[in-house]
Amino acid sequence: MGSSSPAFNTHDTAELDTNPIDMIEQVTGARDWPFERESDVELTLFSGGKWTDFRLGFNHLTECDAVQLTLMFEARVPETRQNEVFHLLALVNARNWLGHFDWWEEERAVMFRYGVPMRGAALSYGQAEDIIDLALEACEMFFPALQYVLWGGMPANQAVNACMMETMGEA
Repeated sequence: MGSSSPAFNTHDTAELDTNPIDMIEQVTGARDWPFERESDVELTLFSGGKWTDFRLGFNHLTECDAVQLTLMFEARVPETRQNEVFHLLALVNARNWLGHFDWWEEERAVMFRYGVPMRGAALSYGQAEDIIDLALEACEMFFPALQYVLWGGMPANQAVNACMMETMGEA
């Protein structure tokens, strides 16, 4: 993977003087959600969910000109349930069209990740809303399934089916 790879910033962004984290902050402020602006390139927002509270971390990765969203689930995964959680991640990711659920080995925890390559473009207000809303929607659907697997001892496929039935029943 050389410097011509899209994983590296190979374009000139000097003419664009916008920070995508500023737009995330505008959306967060408009919704009156609490947040912390750790630096010019980092923001953490706090959102109450249906099942749990979420903490979304946003980073502007200037070296590759991208915005990264990460959301860590608070539950630590016991070793006895790890393989079933991996199966759950595969099943849920197959149904998820934006971002993905991932495993963080050091913390023994599940997280949600999404990256947006900016390629010198400004992040619009609507795009910022979509990133936040779609991530929260995916996490709201996944959280009960994770709980079923971790604490209910349910197999991953049954947990996903139970959550899909709940969602369909709320129309």
